[in-house]
Amino acid sequence: MEDLFANCNLCPRHCGADRTAGKTGFCRMPDQPVVNLIKLHYGEEPVISGKNGSGTVFFEGCSLGCVYCQNYTISRGPTGKGARMDKDSLCDAYLRLQDQGANNINLVTPMHFAPAVACSVAKAKASGLKIPVAVNCSGYDIVSTIKLFDGLVDIYMPDMKYFSPKLSSMYSNAPDYFTVCCSAIDEMVRQTGDIVLGEDGLIKKGVIVRHLILPGALFDSKHVIDYLTSRFGNRIYISLMSQYTPMPLCTGKLKERPSQRACDSLADYLASKDQVNAFVQEYDSSGNEMIPDFLT
Repeated sequence: MEDLFANCNLCPRHCGADRTAGKTGFCRMPDQPVVNLIKLHYGEEPVISGKNGSGTVFFEGCSLGCVYCQNYTISRGPTGKGARMDKDSLCDAYLRLQDQGANNINLVTPMHFAPAVACSVAKAKASGLKIPVAVNCSGYDIVSTIKLFDGLVDIYMPDMKYFSPKLSSMYSNAPDYFTVCCSAIDEMVRQTGDIVLGEDGLIKKGVIVRHLILPGALFDSKHVIDYLTSRFGNRIYISLMSQYTPMPLCTGKLKERPSQRACDSLADYLASKDQVNAFVQEYDSSGNEMIPDFLT
């Protein structure tokens, strides 16, 4: 699968960079995974974090590049502090997290490294990894790349950020975001099936779709909720997030938080759709305390 880096079309940008020759495309990353931080993380949804935490691996780079990204310090490109890790070292990291009591392995923004990461997961499962593996991603992913994880990933945690091409163009330079994301989530649900919880109340298989409430985008959020509830209903979890925090690159409306009234309105709207499998984040969840202490 390493050949997929030679003319890279792993993401919807289709930049064609030869990452095996040291070229970098939109994600600004080489062909070997670059990991910034590995830790037990307690800030995910309760069915992911539980009491023991989620064994989280934060990869550098991103193929979407939202202007408000809370992880912008590592998503904008190499920090110089990240570690290059091959499939063997990644496998060892997953097994160490399992030994530390992690509920699952949580791969954050791994899709631009998908061939290598898929190999690492396969090796880990063959080497004694028993806990579920989750992919935590932007939703701006093509089906052929997601299929590299078929049979390897138990849980998908994609975003569905936008309905409007205007917003996705303005904030992520991705006018096709909604169309791409719809196909991506369809494939993720196909792979995992409906939600399966263990006796401990933690998710073992399934999809959690996250939607971050943006300032001034109330009606766009309602369109996202309409789509997800009509398409999947309670086959998936919908996680409504109010943790938006203005970042240094933000301008205009993005310099302010969405109002509590807007967040409460969207929570009520989601409830009106009879969505039982849902999470609604506390309004006071924003702020730098939600951002991991990355190596920068």
